[in-house]
Amino acid sequence: MPAEIKLEELLEAIRKDGPRKVVQQYRHNLLPSRVLIDLYSEHPERDVLLFLALYPTVPSQVLEDLAEAVVDPEIQAAAATNPRCTHLLLIRMAREGGAPVRAALAANKLLNSKITAELMNDSNLFVRIALAGNGSINDSYRTALALDPEPGVRTALAGTAKLSDEVVHALSADHSAVVRANLYGYGKVSPEMLLSWAGSDDVEAQRLLLTRTNPKPEIVKALRLSPDFQVQEAIKDLYEPTEADLLARAESDDEFQRLETAKRKDLPAEIQHVLASDAVAEVRVALAANPDIDEEVALRIAASNDTPACEALAGNPNLPDAVKVELCHHESDSVRLNMAYRDDLTDELLDILVNQNEDLNLIGHLAIRGIVFSGTKPELLDRLFAKKRPSLHAFAAGAAQLTHAQVRKLMRDNAPSVRLALCDNPILTRMAMEELSKDWNKSVSDKTQKRLETMPMDEPTEAPHLDDGDEDQGLVSKIVNFFK
Repeated sequence: MPAEIKLEELLEAIRKDGPRKVVQQYRHNLLPSRVLIDLYSEHPERDVLLFLALYPTVPSQVLEDLAEAVVDPEIQAAAATNPRCTHLLLIRMAREGGAPVRAALAANKLLNSKITAELMNDSNLFVRIALAGNGSINDSYRTALALDPEPGVRTALAGTAKLSDEVVHALSADHSAVVRANLYGYGKVSPEMLLSWAGSDDVEAQRLLLTRTNPKPEIVKALRLSPDFQVQEAIKDLYEPTEADLLARAESDDEFQRLETAKRKDLPAEIQHVLASDAVAEVRVALAANPDIDEEVALRIAASNDTPACEALAGNPNLPDAVKVELCHHESDSVRLNMAYRDDLTDELLDILVNQNEDLNLIGHLAIRGIVFSGTKPELLDRLFAKKRPSLHAFAAGAAQLTHAQVRKLMRDNAPSVRLALCDNPILTRMAMEELSKDWNKSVSDKTQKRLETMPMDEPTEAPHLDDGDEDQGLVSKIVNFFK
């Protein structure tokens, strides 16, 4: 039933909302022909004429008049795509219309063979591109367009629907990479053709197939056999590889494939053992850094002389205790140094790194990191005090076996950071704490004062370890402690 609307209301709507929006508004609730004719006769302004050229049920005579009298290319192009445009008018437009009109005509789904043939050899590139993208032309014209000298035409053809196998084969062999990319990525080809591409050895076709959305299971299954690891990586989230798949990748001649396999989560231990012996260091390093590394594999690497892999293993956040111990004993300085930067160092590990290796450079790194270790052995303390480095003195200040003389020396250290570290040492006597509470550095005095406030007055306090030069002072401390 025609829409009931007055001429003035329609005119106001066109002026206010624009011709294209009003066409959409009345595309299904059709307007009476009388209103359309009156609109053309009484208000021949540009927006009105464009509206009439676009409206699907406009009288064909109005379109004839527009094509003859109006030179505006947008209006003529709109008339060329109107379903009411007569056959004779379409032919005339194809022969005499400007390039925008012919391009619009070439995109018209209602083209007949005569007009299509007229536009096939059009001198304007964009006209032929529009024709190649028209999904309604038959295969004979598409076959001819597949031979067009301009890649733009062949590219447009590759993205259209219902391509015959003959046209597909021609475009898949096209010398233009853009044409092939459009065909493999967007061309509407048969499922059988897609499956043949996925199962071929054509890496380019397989990679471009990945641009398609939601590939079917049979396509994914075929792509799994691709020799190209980038294809396999791209589809790895679409399926769960079997252990046989992973073993094939671990033994592949493709280094990138082995490298990416070594990084996989939940990699079976058997596959890890294969990769642990890889000839390429980068692969072994990737495996060593894998948070899901198997304990037996990790121990095998830690006990080896493979320094790059051991360095990576030392930085692995998920290591069993046995592996950490092995790495702390490693003969390589760089491996042990990497271990010194872990955040999960226990007293057992620190004992190996500090006391068994006696590497002052490594201890210096621990000191700079602010690591506190109470187990530094006495003979090593002397070497730390001999160095003029406040960080080493601060590290030594946490030792439980400090002598009385060493404590006094630390209390007089010029660096506040050293005295501040000493404040935390449990071996300090109340007398030493009270002296530190009067330190000129506010951080030291405040920290010591807080500790004194929590220390009971009658708390028994052990004297520091005495060396031979501290016998008299040790005797005094024993007497004081006895009376306490």
